[in-house]
Amino acid sequence: MLRADPEVTDSALLATVGLYGGGTDPRAAEQGVRTAGPPAPTAADLLCALPADRAADARTAALVPEFLLVSGVGCAKNTRVPRSAEYPSDVPALTPTFVRVAWDGGDRDAAVRADAVDRFHAWLTGRDGLAAFAAAGFRSATGTGHPLLGGGPADTGVLRAAGPLPGAAARTAVDTALSRYRSANGPGRVLYLLDSSGSMHTRWPGPSGGPGILKQSLGGLGDEDEYGVWGVYDGPGGRHHDEVLAFGHHRRADAERGVDAAARVRDAESDPHAALLDALDTMAERGADDKRPQLIVYITDDEDDDRLTGRNLAQVLERARQRKVPVDMVSLVAGSCDRGRPAAAVAEASHGRCLDTADDLGTGLHDEVARVGTGED
Repeated sequence: MLRADPEVTDSALLATVGLYGGGTDPRAAEQGVRTAGPPAPTAADLLCALPADRAADARTAALVPEFLLVSGVGCAKNTRVPRSAEYPSDVPALTPTFVRVAWDGGDRDAAVRADAVDRFHAWLTGRDGLAAFAAAGFRSATGTGHPLLGGGPADTGVLRAAGPLPGAAARTAVDTALSRYRSANGPGRVLYLLDSSGSMHTRWPGPSGGPGILKQSLGGLGDEDEYGVWGVYDGPGGRHHDEVLAFGHHRRADAERGVDAAARVRDAESDPHAALLDALDTMAERGADDKRPQLIVYITDDEDDDRLTGRNLAQVLERARQRKVPVDMVSLVAGSCDRGRPAAAVAEASHGRCLDTADDLGTGLHDEVARVGTGED
């Protein structure tokens, strides 16, 4: 189930009123509608993006305004999975409202402006205006069942009469839902796994290297968030990682200095299987007593993917489903997020995101971390 950004879209905010109803914990509710990457800014953007993965499109319910099934969303209809409208009893209906806008200096030519506004209002509420609303798929704001404004047959997936709809949302309910939404995503916890095996030496320096991409993402974390960094490699005594940055609260500048000082390429291979199992268990244990948002980020060049196949991969996927901690797989090589690759499988099983060089890795990872953290960058 997906929903657009409540910070941007009124329909998504009203859907959030319903999501948080009945005493539901906002953090738990947000995990249920978590998207890969930032939420779509509008419902139309959400519906246009869904066909990129037809299998996901077919199993996804979208919390969007009903009229989009009629008026369309600006992308080819035949690329989308057909949908039928449902009318939830706990989501207030959205009624278009005519608002007269004032601004500094707007009183000049007041009579002319007032006349233009009155004529526009008369058109909107008259025959021609209502016909435009009908063509776009809107319903009547009154009447039994709030019937569609158009007189012809209902479009595919839309009922002519929706039945009783919830009343208007109280202002306090909307404000409270928005406040709870803003606080639902933090403070968070992030555990970075930085591949430090020998093959990473060519993908280490500079802002596009492993440490550089990690440091860019720290802007999405604030002082209230907790995070740490593991350097992943095969160490002595069966150890599969070193602690680069201790897990806890950090100022960004201090964290960057800590990564610069302690992160380094090792003359060794890495074991992504062992590191991911340990990371999933560690984060699940940290989150056992609360529902704070959590994330594991694995930055790698996939050189040791041969240790993340077969039984090893199956074990990681099963652990990811059990622990329910999202894992973002960030690959510094192309094609790692193609279907069938280990990185794509881990991200999908954990409800995380897979990023490779087909994406803007710095921006993409920053946005992912910002959805968990409380940073202002």
